[in-house]
Amino acid sequence: MPSSRTTFLPQRRQALATLAALAAAGCGLARAAAWPERPINLVVPFAAGGGTDTVARLIGQKLQAALGGTVVIDNRPGANGLIAARAVLQAPADGHTLMFGSNSTHVIAALASKQSVAPGKTMQEAFTIVSVMANAPLVLAVRTDSPAHDLRGFLQRARANKLSYGSFGAGSSAHVMGEVLAESAGIDLLHVPYKGSAPALTDLMGGQVDAVLLTVAAVEAMVTAGSVRPLAVTGVRRVRSLPAVPTFEELGVRDMGNAGWFAVFAPAGTPAPVVSTLATALQAIAADGDVQARMVALGLEPVVSTPAQALETWRRSLAAAAPIVKKANIVF
Repeated sequence: MPSSRTTFLPQRRQALATLAALAAAGCGLARAAAWPERPINLVVPFAAGGGTDTVARLIGQKLQAALGGTVVIDNRPGANGLIAARAVLQAPADGHTLMFGSNSTHVIAALASKQSVAPGKTMQEAFTIVSVMANAPLVLAVRTDSPAHDLRGFLQRARANKLSYGSFGAGSSAHVMGEVLAESAGIDLLHVPYKGSAPALTDLMGGQVDAVLLTVAAVEAMVTAGSVRPLAVTGVRRVRSLPAVPTFEELGVRDMGNAGWFAVFAPAGTPAPVVSTLATALQAIAADGDVQARMVALGLEPVVSTPAQALETWRRSLAAAAPIVKKANIVF
């Protein structure tokens, strides 16, 4: 006859394990309730004044109001996001240091960089994606005094003489799409990478590059001012803030239908209740009418996504970009 102790010990262990789990959950919930306990650093991987920075500041401002705390924008340009990513990962994974990333920093860099974001970890292992905030089409633009009045004129000039284009970084989505454009159109383009959109635009206006391939958010103000002429946009549909600008696909240039995206990332290991609270706040921000209107004005397509939906977007983007990066031999 089995002793009562034999049957009791597993029950006791199970009860203790359950209590421990409840205590851990309670601790996590308490931490989420207390979060944020200090200012949140939203690290931006590109220079101040560029397209990514513009969107990050909009999200940061709204997040600050939603959480009732302070959100500090911390620009860490360089190495297509690796400098920023490493800075985020060096901080405690407690939700007080986040990254405003994109498919450039968390897809292309993940595939093309020779350097790891953290020892022994891939980008996917080092970060948790919280929410995709917007899709970000790219625009090919020239100065208004350029002899290329449209995409056809630009391609004709490029076939006669090698032209240069600036992007917001080596291995960025703009770099990748520039390689796709060159192959699809049968032209030779010189890629000139910058640490963000702002310096690329400065050199465009100074005549150091013939064109730029940047986010619509980065060039919107200069298009409105009449100093920059947009020629075509990536994506499968026209951008609402630039309705007169055709897509590459409309103009017969294939494989230019991909659009980039912006997302908020937290270090892997950030407490699940904190991630959940942050995700809920970001979804509300993305659904806000004022935010959506401002995103559309910046040439973005607002997105409301859960962490699971954001993760699926990340996975699909990695799968789609991998063959392009390999074929174009993009390594940095």
